[in-house]
Amino acid sequence: MIGYYLLSLLVTEGYDVVVMSRGNRSIIAEGITHVKADRRFMEDAAAAVTGHFDVIIDNVAYSSSHAESLCEAFKGRFQHYVVTSTAFVYQGIETASAGPSRPFREEDAVFAKPVSDEAVHSPHDQYVFQKRRLEYWLRRVAPGYGVNVTVIRPLLQIVGPNTEDARFAWFWLRVADGGPVWLPEDARLHAGSCQLAFSGDVAQAIAKAVTHSPSGGYAVYNVGQPELWTYEEYIHALARAAGTTAAVCYAPREMLNHSPFALDGVYRLPLPYRVAFDVRAAELALELTWTPMDHWIEETGAWMNQFYKDAAPEWYKLRPLEREWPLK
Repeated sequence: MIGYYLLSLLVTEGYDVVVMSRGNRSIIAEGITHVKADRRFMEDAAAAVTGHFDVIIDNVAYSSSHAESLCEAFKGRFQHYVVTSTAFVYQGIETASAGPSRPFREEDAVFAKPVSDEAVHSPHDQYVFQKRRLEYWLRRVAPGYGVNVTVIRPLLQIVGPNTEDARFAWFWLRVADGGPVWLPEDARLHAGSCQLAFSGDVAQAIAKAVTHSPSGGYAVYNVGQPELWTYEEYIHALARAAGTTAAVCYAPREMLNHSPFALDGVYRLPLPYRVAFDVRAAELALELTWTPMDHWIEETGAWMNQFYKDAAPEWYKLRPLEREWPLK
């Protein structure tokens, strides 16, 4: 999703770009060399390209071992390591909305100590745990390879074109068909804030970081929209872009779970976390100009319309029951 914008930005800036991927999608464009490689065999991947690199951008590093194998394989051949992490590394995200709090700032997660073993109950827990260990390694070990390090922390939901991710499409298809959008009652009682990250802005931050030498050899930035929206405001913004009106309806969560359109007894909907993040550091240091939310909603919606033109996703096939559902 990020690469959808990032590659064109880098080529436009005049960089010679080498893309290393498993080759699931072919990349044919002027100024880009595509090398098929698997990061599990990083030494072979490094041997497939020659020369020295100003910067290596790593959008898929999942663990410290991923970063270490890359730094070992390209040791002495690059100067700057830009890595995409996640805002999920912050402790207390799940409970931040329970009481008064301020937006999360980069210094709230500095990883001065090793990340201890934690109970992992789900793939998401494992993802967060590994990303925390990755950031500790980047902070404490990576500089020993003689490289500057920049960590990009996109906010909790990245949205944009060129992805099958349902977090945007779940709402978009419902407002586009003009029908109601059902939300659990607790979403109204605890509206909180809705803060998203547009993939084009994440790509812009990475491209800007390429030419920005981090102070002290290390920098980390939250990246995402500065605006805070309630869920209803977000849904109505989608409706404006779709040229429809959105009827937002509420029902007790338990009632929604027992509705005829709930899959496997659970009405799953991808509401953003009710958490706020401070994105001023990236805006000031990298001189970013954030894309207005209405603009990227329109662009992403147009892409979704084309993508789902011939076939609806599985999770949308019970939508007719949802549109006709009487609240009793």
